[in-house]
Amino acid sequence: MDDVLLADLAAEHQVLDDLVAPLPMEVWARPSPSPGWTLAHQIHHLDVSEGAALLALTGHSDQVFAPTGHWPDRPVPSDPAEVLGNWRSSRTASFEVMATLDTRAPIIWGDGPMTCRSFATARLMETWAHGLDCFTTAGVEPVDTDRLRHVAHLGYRALPYAFRSQGVSPPAPLSHLRLELMAPSGEVWTYGEPDAPQSITGSAAHWCRVATRRMPADKSDLVVEGALAQAVLTIARAYLSDGAPG
Repeated sequence: MDDVLLADLAAEHQVLDDLVAPLPMEVWARPSPSPGWTLAHQIHHLDVSEGAALLALTGHSDQVFAPTGHWPDRPVPSDPAEVLGNWRSSRTASFEVMATLDTRAPIIWGDGPMTCRSFATARLMETWAHGLDCFTTAGVEPVDTDRLRHVAHLGYRALPYAFRSQGVSPPAPLSHLRLELMAPSGEVWTYGEPDAPQSITGSAAHWCRVATRRMPADKSDLVVEGALAQAVLTIARAYLSDGAPG
């Protein structure tokens, strides 16, 4: 597997772990931005999804969504230490398997396969996105890093799926769009052809938040040119399409 990607995934795990580990029980019980979920629910969800990821990584994808169409779940433990311990165990198990696989090894997830690299990127995205919910719940400001390049790229690559999954046709070919995003480090990340006639420009941090549905587009600093660009801000979601390339 890609050592840099794995290191970034491990770093996202640790940032969130460092946030929640010292929090008192009353903070774990606070409502999070997700309706009906506390901070404990957020970490429990990551635990359950890592368990599902392990099934997929070990060739048991048929057990992830069957027969109910939903991930296997269990009640949220009442003790935050147990919630955290469960997540630590499940993420370690899935991480260790990912590290042994080839970057392009196919992983069956949802309706179709993706490469192990894409799968690891999706795990990083989910950890970061739910981590934002936890930071908000704890009243702590997150620090954005250039690890967001994985989420930014994923949000761009998933655009065909974002339109298709919501039954919306883009007003122009997606090849007509380019993204110019300012990274936390000040570097500029670009996606799409340089001469594409429509564009989205702004901070990578806000693009990633919009693409993970953590920020309304109209509250972001993103500037659009063209109807396609405007539609993308409405439809974007950093979820991989079926069979997305690695």
